[in-house]
Amino acid sequence: MLGTIGEVLLLSAFVACGVSAVAFFWAARTGEEDVRTARTWKQVGRWAWGAMGTAVGAASGVLWYMILTHQYQYAYVYQQSSNDLPGHYLFSTFWAGQEGSFLFWALMMCAVGGLLIAYVQREYETPVMAVVGLCQLFLLSMIVGLQGGPVEIGSSPFMTLPEKFADAPIFQQNPGFVPADGQGLNDLLQNPWMTIHPPILFLGFSAMVVPFAFALAALWKERYTQWVRPALPWTLFAVMALGVAIAMGGYWAYVTLSFGGYWAWDPVENSSLVPWLLGVAAFHTMLVQKKSGSSQKASLLLSIAAYLFVIYSTFLTRSGILGDVSVHSFVSLGLYNQLLLWIATLGVLGIGLFAYRYGELPVPEEEPRTLSREFMILCGAVLLTATAAVIILGTSAPIFGQIFRDNPSAVPQSFYNQWTLPLALGFVFLAGLGQLFWWKKMDVATVNRVLLKPLALATVSTIAVLILTPFAEQALVIPAGTGAAPQTASASLTGSLANFWAAYGQALQMLLLLFVGFFSLFGNGAVLWRILQGNPRMAGGALSHVGFALIILGIIASNGFDQALPRIGEPTAADEDKMPRENFVVAKGQTRVVNGYQVTYEGETTTDRGRGQYILDVRDPQGRTHTFTPVAYQGSNDQWFKHPDVKAFLEKDLFVAVTPEEATGIAEDDGPPGGEFQLAENDSTTLGDREYAVAFHGFEVLKGPEGAMETTATDERVPDEAQMAVGARLRVTNLATQETRSLMPIYLVMNDNSQQYIENRVADWDLRMSFTEMDANNGEATFAVEGVDVMPENWVVVQAYTKPFISILWGGIIVLTIGFVVSIGRRMQDVRFRR
Repeated sequence: MLGTIGEVLLLSAFVACGVSAVAFFWAARTGEEDVRTARTWKQVGRWAWGAMGTAVGAASGVLWYMILTHQYQYAYVYQQSSNDLPGHYLFSTFWAGQEGSFLFWALMMCAVGGLLIAYVQREYETPVMAVVGLCQLFLLSMIVGLQGGPVEIGSSPFMTLPEKFADAPIFQQNPGFVPADGQGLNDLLQNPWMTIHPPILFLGFSAMVVPFAFALAALWKERYTQWVRPALPWTLFAVMALGVAIAMGGYWAYVTLSFGGYWAWDPVENSSLVPWLLGVAAFHTMLVQKKSGSSQKASLLLSIAAYLFVIYSTFLTRSGILGDVSVHSFVSLGLYNQLLLWIATLGVLGIGLFAYRYGELPVPEEEPRTLSREFMILCGAVLLTATAAVIILGTSAPIFGQIFRDNPSAVPQSFYNQWTLPLALGFVFLAGLGQLFWWKKMDVATVNRVLLKPLALATVSTIAVLILTPFAEQALVIPAGTGAAPQTASASLTGSLANFWAAYGQALQMLLLLFVGFFSLFGNGAVLWRILQGNPRMAGGALSHVGFALIILGIIASNGFDQALPRIGEPTAADEDKMPRENFVVAKGQTRVVNGYQVTYEGETTTDRGRGQYILDVRDPQGRTHTFTPVAYQGSNDQWFKHPDVKAFLEKDLFVAVTPEEATGIAEDDGPPGGEFQLAENDSTTLGDREYAVAFHGFEVLKGPEGAMETTATDERVPDEAQMAVGARLRVTNLATQETRSLMPIYLVMNDNSQQYIENRVADWDLRMSFTEMDANNGEATFAVEGVDVMPENWVVVQAYTKPFISILWGGIIVLTIGFVVSIGRRMQDVRFRR
């Protein structure tokens, strides 16, 4: 019964939306010819939009009720929710799946349309709402669930299990079967950010339709210049909402996934970034148009392109075409053709109308002068558009690749880094330069004066970073195997430059990005200071640019300085970080000293949902202590999920994740105690449940092959048949008695090139130690032990990173958002006075 009500509501909403779009279209078309008829059609459009919004809201309420009351006879409820989900996660399952997220997006579109009807300037209401109604009609078609013969339109969130899984034997035998529990929310989605990130993302997607609709209305009604003023606040809001959603998604990944990153160039992540970049470019060109009357073509085209790529990102996410290359892609619901039709229709309408009106678009009396803010903004918009083009090209590579192969792969992350880095240099520099320049025209002397302080401060700051931080060693990494080979005298100049760039190009670009980031920060900071002393209402642009500069510097710092804590064990040498490793093992009750950090594993507890929570006390080199409680548990399909814990200090984040013993795949051995372990020279570890401590002090050559240098020692245990013998100097401490023994197990290479081992035995400890493998180049040795287990009964593998100055990134996002809010407020007042 509930499902039928929901389906009727969606069908009603679909019909009402069609009526609204048609009514607004006729109102816009007849407005100048017959004002009374236009007013009637406009009223019909408004009432139909209200009816559609009411139906969509009611359908959403029905779906939420079905989820909260565990109506598992419905496929969507069964697939996305379960009995054990807490209330806030249960609530968020509404938008966790394909159909529910489309319904929630439609709900956001209802709100955006209602605000447009209430607040948009009257002469723009009908053409703008006609376009918005058309977009909403396509959106509702994805979930209306109509079927006429072989043709299906959309996939309804109110389908029952027998309707969706008609071929399942259980429903063929018992159509009334209702499961006692659902499949539950994807484990990676069970995070507090799930309750807020998708709604903000869909709000951004919904708001991005407004500049698109204004651009089409301007082309349709031939208002090529007037549309910018009322469209600006909506464009700013759309870009702000989408940007906040992208940032939330990055932070979600940072605190949820064990790799400790916030951006992985995933195709679906990129598909949200592209419309944001185009939206940023669009509102900058709109500012130029509003101020100087130029860039009309760019403003129209970018506003159209931004929303078209929102739809294209929807196609990438929901058609199933990226299912094999993206962890975010939805399962295909057969909407491939509908999504293509949506893109094609809006593309033909938008680009076609732009091409049709192209010859009528105003041409400025004079082009912007080079030394002017207009020119800098237009150059920045071009670079942002080029960046978006590079990203969408890489994102779409699997689609293009299907032309040539069956299973195309995504492009590597290096593709994006290689192509976006030089473009970023340009638009970050212009982000600092544009605010310093005046509108219209500047002379060379004025340019020199305004640039002097920011350039000087940026130079000093960059030099300070190089001297006082490990930026040169960590961020300016020279790729292995490049630039090392000596050049022959006959090598051409071009070849030498190519080799030099291959070796040092990315390092130099990172250094330049650091410099222009500082330049942008100081340049916009100076502008912001002057504005705050005069008219703070005008500070939105400078504040946003300061936030953007902080984001760039935060990205450089968090990625250029981040460092995995190396595995050291109980350090016995001054160069304890000589052999860094990303992971290290800590037994219960054990304290490991790792690059100056003391890590103690206190034991395991459970969360309120019964998931494993591991308690680690960490003391950093500055003496600050913090208890970390990362989570690791076995979810659906026996897959292990790890959620890290992050402690934010002022100058860094410390990021800790664990892999418990049972998740490593190391099977328990029921035989006698023993095992193998590796140690680097001057490294140490403990065996068993802190029964023995073993320190490896290096190799000792006891017998070398003929022609080799003289051996350093002799040992009567070495047989004559051995062509080489190497001993490992070990010190083993019985931690119960504190008694220490010196051992030297021997690794042998015989004359027939076979390997043999001479073990050391400590009879009163019932302990045997053998030296079974060595890597002299890396100073590592492998040992076999009998009499004690290598690993204790309770241990975890710890993955720990430091993320220096990542707070600059998060702070920059906050400052950028505040700048957008200030700018929106100013533009709204600007429109209100002219309504």
